[in-house]
Amino acid sequence: MTFIGWIFWGLIASILMIGLIIQKKYGMKAPEETDHQVSSSEHVKSQTSP
Repeated sequence: MTFIGWIFWGLIASILMIGLIIQKKYGMKAPEETDHQVSSSEHVKSQTSP
């Protein structure tokens, strides 16, 4: 692997590690859907189901 390849994959690995550390440190989690969003998605599913 070339020097540029090492730099590229090193940066990718670093970004992933920093993201995981920040997620653990600040306790970020996936956003929760509101009741309105849930009812909208259920409405769409009921109309598109065969």
